[in-house]
Amino acid sequence: MLQRPSQHANRSGFHAIRKSCTAQRIVWLTIMAAAGLVLSGLLFYGISVIRMYSDANRLMNAGQSLANTALGCGSDTSMPEASKEFVASARALRDELNEPKWTFVRDHTAYGNDIDAARTMLDSVGNLVDGPFSEATNLIEQLKGFSKDNKTVDLSALGTLPSIVRNARADIAAETAKLNTVGQPRLSVTSELLNAGKTGLSSADNLLDEYDELIDLVPQLIGENGTRTYLAAIYNPAELRSAGGMVGNVAAITADHGKVTIGDFSPTTDFKYATEPLDDENVKEAEVFGQWIWKYPQTTTMNPDYQRAAVTLANQWKSQEGNEHKDVAGVIAIDPMFLQSLIGATGSVTLSDGKVLDGTNTARFFLHDLYSEYPDFAQQNKYTNDASKTIMSHVFSSVNSSTASALLKAVRDSSASSHLKLWMRESNEFAALVQTRVLDANAAGSLPGTSEQPVAGAYFSEMQASKLSWYLHVDISVRKTCGESFVEDTGQGDPDQVGSLMSTRLAGISEESLGDEYTVVLKLKNTLTKEQVEKLPEFVVGTDDTKGAMLLRTTLMAPTGGEITSIAYGNALLQTNGPVEDRQFIVLDPTETGLRPGKTDVIVYTVRVAEGATNPLNVVTTPVIGESGEYTGTGGAVTDECGADVPDAAEDKTQDTTGAQGDAGDGGNSAAEDGNKSDGTDGTDAGSGDTNSAGGGSGSGGSGSGDKTSGGASEALDSLSKFKDQIQCPVDITKLSF
Repeated sequence: MLQRPSQHANRSGFHAIRKSCTAQRIVWLTIMAAAGLVLSGLLFYGISVIRMYSDANRLMNAGQSLANTALGCGSDTSMPEASKEFVASARALRDELNEPKWTFVRDHTAYGNDIDAARTMLDSVGNLVDGPFSEATNLIEQLKGFSKDNKTVDLSALGTLPSIVRNARADIAAETAKLNTVGQPRLSVTSELLNAGKTGLSSADNLLDEYDELIDLVPQLIGENGTRTYLAAIYNPAELRSAGGMVGNVAAITADHGKVTIGDFSPTTDFKYATEPLDDENVKEAEVFGQWIWKYPQTTTMNPDYQRAAVTLANQWKSQEGNEHKDVAGVIAIDPMFLQSLIGATGSVTLSDGKVLDGTNTARFFLHDLYSEYPDFAQQNKYTNDASKTIMSHVFSSVNSSTASALLKAVRDSSASSHLKLWMRESNEFAALVQTRVLDANAAGSLPGTSEQPVAGAYFSEMQASKLSWYLHVDISVRKTCGESFVEDTGQGDPDQVGSLMSTRLAGISEESLGDEYTVVLKLKNTLTKEQVEKLPEFVVGTDDTKGAMLLRTTLMAPTGGEITSIAYGNALLQTNGPVEDRQFIVLDPTETGLRPGKTDVIVYTVRVAEGATNPLNVVTTPVIGESGEYTGTGGAVTDECGADVPDAAEDKTQDTTGAQGDAGDGGNSAAEDGNKSDGTDGTDAGSGDTNSAGGGSGSGGSGSGDKTSGGASEALDSLSKFKDQIQCPVDITKLSF
């Protein structure tokens, strides 16, 4: 049976089908082509965007690493690595955005201002990288390392620093002007970045402005204008002094046209001791602290004010034969904790006997282990001299761009914790160092506190040649006691340890100027055991008469504008009670028996702060380093038993109380007049002055002019407090930018 062909199979039907398929194919091909073009464009630009995003992150990370390194905040990346990364990412980012594809976007879209803004910003970064940044990097590379042969560091390249900074500020001003000509971007993110760029340049300019004083002083500091002499003094806290420790060794450091030479450390026992006060301030200070503070270099630090102790040490050094015509520009004091931080920053050190010192064991070794391992005094001195040279050579040889961040952090942290102190003859030089955060303001070692923020002091000095201070344990508690008598509360521990309450009021302080009252309980314990006394050498525990006993002088300081109004103690002798630079000091000397091993002495006293005080009383101490760590005071901890201000002066019960020893408000000059306690003409009680303290620290000296500088330094530092608060470690670039 014949089939009829389908209707659509005729010629006209096939033509219609072909026509329909062709149209669809064209549409689909067109869509696919358009999609391909769009996809290609997205891919073309997307890859570029991803690349720029990556470069921008590299730039930010490198910039943050550089900032943390430069400010000594610590960084996982060395300065050379961060610098190369910063330069490479900045140039890559700039080159990518300058491609023709982005010019097309600028010329044919509404985002022309965004492209212009981004390009201008990257050009600014590139110009700064190619200009002042490269100059600064080249300067770092020009710095010479430490030469062990002649003990010299070549810092002459730093003489060009002022001109580099001037050029940098001129370039920043020029780039800021360019950014100000850019039209308003369309995208909010571009607008924010543009504003961030302007703010960043402004912040950099302000930062350089803050550095201006120090930068201009750098050539002067390194002797470009003539030879400068600094003194490095080594403190040994194993034999305590009020300002930190016995001054064991001193070295002269000279800077001549950028070449810094470190002299040999000499024991202070080699000094010719002074026979009279070295300046007018010494006369006043000796009335309270005794002749110790000017007679012997080992005991200059019995004055708790480091600024004055440094001046006196510099004057003593100038009085030595051959030093008479040398001016001293500064005094640097360091101790074992500072050396430990330096070694921690530069890597471990191996000594001649194979002993390895690192950032955790250095202080303990020089303050404790050394004396057991090298009991022969002469052998010990030779060993520690060699050890100190090895350490200093290691540290100076390790100073480079890779260790710069850790070293700067070690210096700043040590100065904040009183293990590095500095006096400068020119107070503006010290202020400039603090301004740039190279040093913490606490490096001044000035007497702490203000009328509004009251700080009392308890300072300790070991009066016999020994190394007993490692075994001293200090505990202080402070109670706000509202003017009530504290007699019934003095029996903490052994009641026999605290004697009768006595008044310590001074005639020159009015009742109206005094505010809240606090009771301070100070406990001093000798933690030595009988077994240790028998095993340790005599130069550690003292002679047979006082073997193992601490002959500890305790110096109590009233807060600014305040007063120590009464005191009770047992195993001590009141030497003086009088003012030094408007601060009241009470000096308690040990009895003949001293503080025996295992025993505890207690001193209880009341403190009135200034009427305008806004903070509770803080009590600071000489840093006491021992088996249990380091003790530096109460940190402001107070038990408040009042909840209100001190009663009116008429209601204050403690002011009318007098003790068996009478009123000590006459200035108490007895210590200066008592040759047995204050003179020590035989020199043996001035401190051992042994060179083993070379492991304990170093310092650099002051001018011999005898001028007082602590006031000037304090005033200069007051103006820096605002700047110090602007930058916190670690640096966060995003916070600085916005």
